[in-house]
Amino acid sequence: METMRSSWFFRPGQRSRGVQALWIAFGLIVVLFYFTRRMLVSLRIGGWSKDVDLPVEQWVLAHQDPVWHSVATVLYLWGSTPGMTVTMVILTAIICLWARSWWPLATVAFTALGSVLLTVVLKSVLQVARPTGVPGGPAPPGSFSFPSGHTLNAAALIGIATYLAVVYGLRRYAYLLGGIAVLFVVAMGASRVYLSHHWVSDVLVGLLIGAGWAAVVAILHYFFVPSKRTRQSS
Repeated sequence: METMRSSWFFRPGQRSRGVQALWIAFGLIVVLFYFTRRMLVSLRIGGWSKDVDLPVEQWVLAHQDPVWHSVATVLYLWGSTPGMTVTMVILTAIICLWARSWWPLATVAFTALGSVLLTVVLKSVLQVARPTGVPGGPAPPGSFSFPSGHTLNAAALIGIATYLAVVYGLRRYAYLLGGIAVLFVVAMGASRVYLSHHWVSDVLVGLLIGAGWAAVVAILHYFFVPSKRTRQSS
């Protein structure tokens, strides 16, 4: 029989641990958005741009390596709308088949809608100009720079996919999946800076907002999505 709370990745009878984890997630959300606000204030007064963004861009332009440039370009293409769409369709289909439920698809679609809206609205409101890009590399997109859409969407979508994979049966591999997700998102953000398509501040705020949005969706999923007994990995 379905209940109105997901069992998350805890065994029956361990609701208190689940609630504790949700309080921790809520605390992390507050911290993420607090630091995002502090960074925005610093950017307005020019401190962050002068002390971090410009020096990092200058270092990147002076330390280009063909191998790392190729890796960054692959990540750039992977993190684009077609690349992430294909990636999430595959991951979501696997999770739906494993869970025998359409809820993972609805959750990922809701996450994607929110992350895209956050990216579009923040870019149009703040209107930060992009760096010029690396000579000879792929040209920066024509949209505004802040925040990094690649990083924000990767953090949100890969984050929620990892949560769903753990929820629907891969509890044993939670730390492994989480580690892979973190490495992927960090690499995505680093590639945006290395190609001089974004400032460091764009990437950091994109990471914070994307992770915060994924945590919000995970909490909504925990409390409002009916749960079934899920398979446990052997």
